[in-house]
Amino acid sequence: MTDDTETDAGAGAPKRFDVELFIVHPTYDPAEISAALGLDAKFSHRVGEQRKTPKGTPLEGTYRDTRWRHSRRHETRDQWFGDKIAELLDRIEPHRGFLKKLRDTGGRACVIVQFLGDGYFGDEILQDTLTKLADLELDLGIECFTVPQQGGGMKNIQVVDSALNCTFSVFQATDEEFALLFPEPQQDIQYAEDLASLPRQEEVEAALRRIWERPIRKQDAQGIHGTLFYELERYKTYYRAKREDAVEPSAVNQAQRRLFGVAGPDREDLGG
Repeated sequence: MTDDTETDAGAGAPKRFDVELFIVHPTYDPAEISAALGLDAKFSHRVGEQRKTPKGTPLEGTYRDTRWRHSRRHETRDQWFGDKIAELLDRIEPHRGFLKKLRDTGGRACVIVQFLGDGYFGDEILQDTLTKLADLELDLGIECFTVPQQGGGMKNIQVVDSALNCTFSVFQATDEEFALLFPEPQQDIQYAEDLASLPRQEEVEAALRRIWERPIRKQDAQGIHGTLFYELERYKTYYRAKREDAVEPSAVNQAQRRLFGVAGPDREDLGG
């Protein structure tokens, strides 16, 4: 359903999903596809190019076809996603001539909905949307992860609130939000006083409010990309609706004590 009826809207953390357009063609250049559709590619390679890993390490052989993928990330507190499929179709419908030519010359195109493991989704794909998919000669694909995905443009930020007990929490940020808060090359530590002096303060504060809505359990964080040392009162200004439990001294390991400067009962074991 995509009407205004919602169940438990606003409860819990936002859930992420991607709506993508995936194209495979035997000869097209990815730049040609982007220009024809007016969309950027999150991922692409051209037929005949050297194969490589996502990190750029060369592999044996060359690509046997061109592949191009446009992706847009969405977040919701409810369960609905169908309207975002319709939104993408509205955007590419003016280019139906290109899509037909793509099919006629041996290519294929597919709209993909990718659920990133954040929780339950359920919706109806309306007849109008299905008709438009058929008219544009587009397939429909669904990809579901059962475990929350840390990749796909999400980074983990460890937030230390400067309380005496050194309470800390872990939140997720998009690549764009992370770059806004950690603007220097290779930067992975930020302090509240420096954060407050960054340009584009309205964007910084808006990014912080979004980040506070994406807490994750510490044991689920697969690596920390940045640490934000945040004054307690400023932290509460943006995150006043939730409260992190204090960290018991026995639960703070040696590496955390070194990082946070906390003297625990086994301080003598830390070598200083």
